[in-house]
Amino acid sequence: MKRFVLGMLLLGTVLLGVVLWQTNLAEVGARLREVGPWAVVGILGAYFVGHLMLAASWLLTVRGVPCTPRWIWRMWRVLMVGSALEAITPFAGLGGEPVKAILLKRHYGIPFTDGATSLVLARMMDLLAQMIVISVGFVLILRAGVLDPAYRAAAGAGLALFALAVLAFLLAQTRRGFSRLRVWLERSPLGKRLSERAVEALNSVHEVEDQLVAFYGLQRPRAALSVFFALVEWTGNAVAIWIAMNALGYPTGFSDAIVIEAFVALVRSTFFFVPGDIGTQEAAQVLICAALTGSPEAGLALATIRRARDLLWIGCGLAIGGTYSIRNVTDFRPPSTPGSPASPGS
Repeated sequence: MKRFVLGMLLLGTVLLGVVLWQTNLAEVGARLREVGPWAVVGILGAYFVGHLMLAASWLLTVRGVPCTPRWIWRMWRVLMVGSALEAITPFAGLGGEPVKAILLKRHYGIPFTDGATSLVLARMMDLLAQMIVISVGFVLILRAGVLDPAYRAAAGAGLALFALAVLAFLLAQTRRGFSRLRVWLERSPLGKRLSERAVEALNSVHEVEDQLVAFYGLQRPRAALSVFFALVEWTGNAVAIWIAMNALGYPTGFSDAIVIEAFVALVRSTFFFVPGDIGTQEAAQVLICAALTGSPEAGLALATIRRARDLLWIGCGLAIGGTYSIRNVTDFRPPSTPGSPASPGS
């Protein structure tokens, strides 16, 4: 596993080097200097509002917690910590999930089972929203004809595989996939080779599966609203791209911004195993921006802005994590019912 991660990191670094080598870096620097302070505020503001909406989407999946501005803020703080860890750990964007569950338990009294369930559901809601955005972007790409047939075919294949993966993930939750896996392991030769502790660990997911099935069966309005908020988050990313492209001196319509966001999201989800999306994210933005504007420098400049945002987000997330590490966690009571008011706390 370690060799694979290092190999993907090396491959991504080489790809990034190729992108830099084939791009006019002086032109990229000149374009970046054209971005004024108000554009920076607009870009960061769009990303910030989008991230708040993602926190609201997550909050709707947490059992027994009221959907209030205070709780959205709390979830945003936890989300920032988790996102920072996801960005700096090579675990396919999942490195921050255990930390999120721990923070919810220690600081906000949310049981581990409820926290784990909400993390699975929040990931599912975001994937559904992402699939909608990518599908819309793919349709716009086909209508505009901005990519070569080979790239369009590759994008279509990637979208199909992504949709199948999302469907499989959804069925695993609604059809008690983990319980079925445990039964299969108990009966198969593979299960006999694994340690008994590894197989028994799947016992702990029964309660999580019960909550997942109940949510999908009884909380469909909340699920739909959660997907909607996740869509708003993706829309916020597109708004940030629209502001950035115009600030860089490349007049771009909002539909083109959606195309850029969708194409980059598709590439990132396809090559999720590359740590930090190094190289793959830059290559995707250079390719799609070159197709839309005729300038690969536009894509690299946009990628630079996005990396700067990522670094800022990581710094903020780690700083928030530092505040959690020194906070008193003994006086917070968990919410008891979905309609109960939030307990006093930080």
